[in-house]
Amino acid sequence: MAMLKMPRMEAEEELIDRISSLPDDVIGDIISRLPSKEGGRLQVISSRWRHLWRSAPLNFNLHDGHPVPRRASAGEISRILSAHLGSGRCFSIPIRYFERKDHLVANLDGWLRSPALDGLQALEFHYGVPSPRSPRPPLPTSVYRFSRSLRVASFGGCDFPDGSYAGALYLPVLTQLSLWHVRISESSLHAWLAGCSVLQSLLLAYKTGCPRLRIMSPSLRSIGVDPGCGDLKLQKLIIEDAPNLERLLLFRDMATDISVISAPKLGMLGRLRLTDDFPRLQFGTTVFQASTDGGENLPCEDYRDLVGTLDICLKKIVLTNYQGNESHVNFAKFFVLNAGVLESMMLDLQGINVTSAWIEEQHRLLQLENRASKVAQLDFVLDAPGRPLHLRRIESTHDLSMADPFARFL
Repeated sequence: MAMLKMPRMEAEEELIDRISSLPDDVIGDIISRLPSKEGGRLQVISSRWRHLWRSAPLNFNLHDGHPVPRRASAGEISRILSAHLGSGRCFSIPIRYFERKDHLVANLDGWLRSPALDGLQALEFHYGVPSPRSPRPPLPTSVYRFSRSLRVASFGGCDFPDGSYAGALYLPVLTQLSLWHVRISESSLHAWLAGCSVLQSLLLAYKTGCPRLRIMSPSLRSIGVDPGCGDLKLQKLIIEDAPNLERLLLFRDMATDISVISAPKLGMLGRLRLTDDFPRLQFGTTVFQASTDGGENLPCEDYRDLVGTLDICLKKIVLTNYQGNESHVNFAKFFVLNAGVLESMMLDLQGINVTSAWIEEQHRLLQLENRASKVAQLDFVLDAPGRPLHLRRIESTHDLSMADPFARFL
């Protein structure tokens, strides 16, 4: 059978470059949303695209590429910024660019002052992981020039000014903030939060500088915390006034006291790790702490007097290192019997030989038939490595469209 040929007009239409027929401002917007490497490659297509790339909003992201691409030199970064005629949308330099490179630390402030970054909306940099007692570079003062445009920010490895700089920390359109390995005082963090009137998600990872942290924010919906380790770790987290907080996500073995004074919309809490030094947990004016030594423990009935002053609004709670012993059962059973709107309790098992008989016995001990919420589900789960841990923390904290922020971990 003879092969049918495409009519000439159809063939010619297939070759039409319809993208190039779009208006310059539309093409410029498309180019600005591409990763840095692909955006730069477009310059070889035509002189028109080269002009549009240089004038489109800059999306400079050195995370681009897998495996890790060749590192751009400081000179190359400077030349790109100097040649770009448009405004800035994203400027992201990952940690691998700054580790043991003091000259790049000095360059960053100059890069951030470039006209190519005017109106910057997303900024990320990490100076590297400092030793616990070593000094950190200060937060570049050039950051403040983006106060009216910055919507997403991630800062790492730097020192923050004290609370006296509160007037300079006004970020009225910032919605996401991540702080990694930074040294920041409690008063300085209060100043930041006070100047971020629409901030919705906050990630604090390996923060040092103060043993206690209080959160007061009318807009925050999600908080993720990794307390760090050693003698500089966060020892106490206080949610003092967060009327819109929905998620409190705890990373690592969270041996940190948690006090939730006012967070009426808090529906997700975890992951609370059951260990011998399990921290104190406070809701409202009620404080309770479970002994987790695997031996004798207060029976769950001893917690019943708390219910009069404790309105448990949690819909999801995750407990890790669950062993199924008396201590762990009593602590978990408190929520089973008293959390009236609970939808899901996840018990992360470690080192347990799980059988159907063991699970049936746990259901009996936890008194599921008497649960306060008739829709509550009990799930025994295992850690799933999945994506890199730092990415899972970022996604779980900042992706508010994610129905279950714990799904990335379990």
